Amino acid sequence: MRPDVRIRVLIAHGDPLISAGLAATLSRLRDFETITGSGPQPGADVVIADYESGLRLIACAGALGRRVMILTHSDSEAKICHALEQGARGYLLLGCSLQDLVDGLRSVYIGGIALGPLVASRIADRMKQQALTPREADILRYMMLGMSNKAIASKLTLAVGTVKTHVKSVLEKLDAKSRTQAVAIAQRRGILRDEDEPAVLSLRTLPAIGRFNQPAESLLAVCAMSLP
Repeated sequence: MRPDVRIRVLIAHGDPLISAGLAATLSRLRDFETITGSGPQPGADVVIADYESGLRLIACAGALGRRVMILTHSDSEAKICHALEQGARGYLLLGCSLQDLVDGLRSVYIGGIALGPLVASRIADRMKQQALTPREADILRYMMLGMSNKAIASKLTLAVGTVKTHVKSVLEKLDAKSRTQAVAIAQRRGILRDEDEPAVLSLRTLPAIGRFNQPAESLLAVCAMSLP
């Protein structure tokens, strides 16, 4: 990027304190010019938004929507992959370093992908895991409610032995030693999405993928794995 180029950043984060902090921080850097607002701004080069605002902008902002970088507290694998599938070009976690933020904005500006270190780790973890079957997902939901195998069997009209087999498979796929650990892993990974959150089903190849502006093999194809 040429040293005289200034990147116009639209700050559309839903948290007013975070928005103010971003504006104050980036305004001190000569490479950036900040704009504030909640809707699309034709003159903006890159957008920083929270998760919900970012997805709304992607849905309605046309070309600008493809230059959205999400800054959020959520490190759920499901949410990360859903955002990237919808077209987000960056995903950073609150608490990231200023250098990570600046490098991410520059990468998105030139057409790349910006992933924070923990975000990239979450996607890598997803590559190692087998997807749960719909029945295994049902079993896991009841495990998360603390139900016994017998109670789950009654609820799903299954034999107790069948439920035990499904529970064993869930533990193996989540690499968990116990039901409690399996539930904790499922919650961290966001395996069982909220009812109003769309599943990630389509396959999309994204260009120039890497952590910030470093070329790398794509990790994002794994986001095409459907959720239960």
